[in-house]
Amino acid sequence: MGRKRTVRTYKDTSAKGDRTAIEGNRFFIKVELVSLKCEKKADAIGLTSELYFKVGGKGLFKLDHRTPVNGTIHLDMNEVFKPTDGLTLFCDFVESEKGGTYEIPFKIYDQDVGKDDKLLSTELSVSSGQGTEFVAFQEKGIKVKVGISANRTRY
Repeated sequence: MGRKRTVRTYKDTSAKGDRTAIEGNRFFIKVELVSLKCEKKADAIGLTSELYFKVGGKGLFKLDHRTPVNGTIHLDMNEVFKPTDGLTLFCDFVESEKGGTYEIPFKIYDQDVGKDDKLLSTELSVSSGQGTEFVAFQEKGIKVKVGISANRTRY
């Protein structure tokens, strides 16, 4: 029989470049949809409302993050759309001091053949280090409830 081989491991070992401790002021910002309700018909000819979101638009490239990427969310009058676990509309890593604020543009559009109508346009304010905060908006027959969070991260 062969000898039993023992391997020693040490607590302080880590891979090269591995960040095991939370260092710096890096936060993960997340905006998710909790519910969406259409209270009146957005189309003049009485069809369903075809809705989509554009969130973001700040940063290096100033690109809006369209959700859903392809297609729309179809809602009839007084119909409610509630995703099961929350639909992520925007997420980003930001470096700032704890308690610093970050503004996120938030827009809802109704897709039509000729031109898309802007139903809601606002700025979401997120303070770094906050837990999930729920915000509700109502404008032009649309009710929206979103959850906003900015948690500290090591990545």
